[in-house]
Amino acid sequence: MTERHRQSGATLELIEGWQVAVRYPHPPDRTSNALVDLSHVPTFEINGPETSAALISMCGGDVSLRKIHSSDGRHVYRLAPVRAIVFGKLSPGNGTIDVTGGWTSIALAGPDAERILNKVTAVDLRERTLPVQACCQGPIFGVNTLFGRFADRFELHVCSDSAEFFWDVLMDAGAEFGLRPAGIDVMKGLG
Repeated sequence: MTERHRQSGATLELIEGWQVAVRYPHPPDRTSNALVDLSHVPTFEINGPETSAALISMCGGDVSLRKIHSSDGRHVYRLAPVRAIVFGKLSPGNGTIDVTGGWTSIALAGPDAERILNKVTAVDLRERTLPVQACCQGPIFGVNTLFGRFADRFELHVCSDSAEFFWDVLMDAGAEFGLRPAGIDVMKGLG
């Protein structure tokens, strides 16, 4: 994604070893639709029978299935009784495996985020089906996607080899809604 951001005029900065698109020349305003590359966010996986114990230690309590626990600058997605994914900084241990390079994370924010996603997936993303702080998995144009819903955005997580295709699909779907790429500086105003 680095070259894609560079070609689009983004200002890139080195953050913890990653070239990160910090800002774009014509960023969307706070009331517009924005697409933000979060691939630099550390990502960890927890697998196995000790998943609940690891989550209790990390979060102060277990995390329900298909829910997201947010605290200390990280989001814990509980996918199955024996599997969770953690997006954000984490101390080594607790049975976690660093899988940062295998994931691409993208935030889709704005008033039309759900409508944009409805154009590219059959996953039911209505808030009554996928409430705030909930997660699910499903395809976007054949790419297995982990969806996370937050009050002000969706976070979408895919395998890194699908990143550019995934970005293009979302930008194309969002064109009619004025979707624009944005740097991580836009995330400061989001929860």
